[in-house]
Amino acid sequence: MVNVRLTIPLVLWVLAASSAAAATIQFEASVDRTRASEGEPIRLTLRITSDEQLGQVTPDFDLKDFHVEGPATSTRMEMRNTNITFTRELTYVLYAKQPGTFTIGPMQLEMDGERYQTKPITLEIVRGTSSAQAGQGENPIFVLARADHERAYVGQQVTVSYDLFYRIQPRNVSFNKLPTFVGFWTEDLFIAQQLDSHQEVRGGVPFNVAPLRRVALFPTSAGTHAVGTLAVSCDIPQQRSRRGGVLDDFFAGDPFFGRSRSVLLQSEELQIEVLPLPEQGRPAEFTGAVGRFQLSVEAQPTQVAAGDPVTLRVLVEGEGNMAAVQPLQVDAAAGVKLYDPKIEEEERITNGVYGGRRLFEYILIPEQGGTLNIPPLRFAYFDPHQARYEVLESDPITIHSEGSAEEEGVSYGLSRRDIEAVGEDIRYIKPDVEVLGAGSMLYSSYWFWTLQGALPLAFFALLVWQRHQRRLQGDVAYARQRRAKGEAGRRLSRADGLLAAGTEAEFYGEVRAAVLEFVADRLNLAAAGLTIEVCAEVLAARQVEAETIAALRDLLTRCDFARFAPAGGPPTDRAAARRLAEEVIAGLEKRI
Repeated sequence: MVNVRLTIPLVLWVLAASSAAAATIQFEASVDRTRASEGEPIRLTLRITSDEQLGQVTPDFDLKDFHVEGPATSTRMEMRNTNITFTRELTYVLYAKQPGTFTIGPMQLEMDGERYQTKPITLEIVRGTSSAQAGQGENPIFVLARADHERAYVGQQVTVSYDLFYRIQPRNVSFNKLPTFVGFWTEDLFIAQQLDSHQEVRGGVPFNVAPLRRVALFPTSAGTHAVGTLAVSCDIPQQRSRRGGVLDDFFAGDPFFGRSRSVLLQSEELQIEVLPLPEQGRPAEFTGAVGRFQLSVEAQPTQVAAGDPVTLRVLVEGEGNMAAVQPLQVDAAAGVKLYDPKIEEEERITNGVYGGRRLFEYILIPEQGGTLNIPPLRFAYFDPHQARYEVLESDPITIHSEGSAEEEGVSYGLSRRDIEAVGEDIRYIKPDVEVLGAGSMLYSSYWFWTLQGALPLAFFALLVWQRHQRRLQGDVAYARQRRAKGEAGRRLSRADGLLAAGTEAEFYGEVRAAVLEFVADRLNLAAAGLTIEVCAEVLAARQVEAETIAALRDLLTRCDFARFAPAGGPPTDRAAARRLAEEVIAGLEKRI
């Protein structure tokens, strides 16, 4: 009987152990559709199921052919009879970059030393309504890319505008993909912080048009170059079914309770034909400047003593890529020493045209007396509007110098002004020793021994500082953590200025950036990929209090809504958002 009582618990323990050892994991992938048009979202769900509680999971996959948003994470536990099952779902939103047939997967997952993988999924992406057709009313919202020149010379400015056309009100508009400009030198002219629309008729249909980005492109080589696409994601109202109920009709136009769906809007790629600069008629002085420029040259003073400097100011200003304006060739007369110029540059944008000014300051030193002549300075550029080279020429410069360098005592490379004695530059010899007074021995001074004791402390402080600097240079995560609070404080200070100025969208954008970049710096993450859901998941994994995460969600949601809201809220809302941002940052600083 005793043996039976001992055997039964032993058998139950063995069965339980074998059941735990046989814990299984299922890893599956599914999509809500296998055929979609361009700009239509595809939801990819990765499901991990186990009879043991799941920790942090990071699947491995390649989705290079898609724009990816997410993941949104959900976890649930199910109990059937005496069996407990844990399920973790990761949901990604995919937007195809171009039409075609693509295979995603197999997705791979490694847990407890075992490797799992899903079956591959084939997706077919068909071409949707193009932006060119959208102006005829077939599409109520789209992104259109336009260039002011389809053909340009190397170095000529091409202005490309990306605009959002819409006849239905979008919400939560955000950049999803920024364009690339291979073969161009670029200068941003405008980047939207909020939707500021105007009316425009396209194909006989009126649209609200909100500029998204405007960029000046300067081709660097001849040939046909592609201007990359810009993509934005947003929420648009969901089209109601014909059998909609009373509540559907009531909430249809409401921006909060009406149904909406996410879409990706992508512009079409542009092709720019770039012509080489003509070889015929190219002046010897041409160094690559393309545009329209003016030249002014001035020398001051023109009457000096030999050995004294003369400043030659050469100013080139106008429209075009100022980086291509190089120092002009100055042919100094015999007996004049010429030094390399100091360069000052100022950029400006006038009516969407990039330009500016470049000032070159040369130093000329006459080494002998007489009249010294400097030939006219010449500056050559290519005018793309006239398709020809232009050469600007200054007047000749005459400098009158008196005496000679030897007479002025500059045999050591110094002018008269350099050797003037001012104040106490010269300590004269004191012939009366009694005036000097009786000195004391240095080692008997209190300050002498204080300094001796401070030297070791300063040495150790220097070692600590050097170690800190090396770590800042070699450890990116450490450097970002150290600067996170300061960067957030500076952004909130800028937000205070915007709050006082009453610029609502910029204020909320600055507050949102301060909080997101603080989280990204503290956790060494990329700020560009942080969404509200990602922040919440990462902070929850770091054991941050639920109240702090809820406050972060509330703040970011409030900021996103206010940035694109058609009307601003009261000042109390902005002040409350500012206080909440400071509280959220203070709370996160204690836990991450």
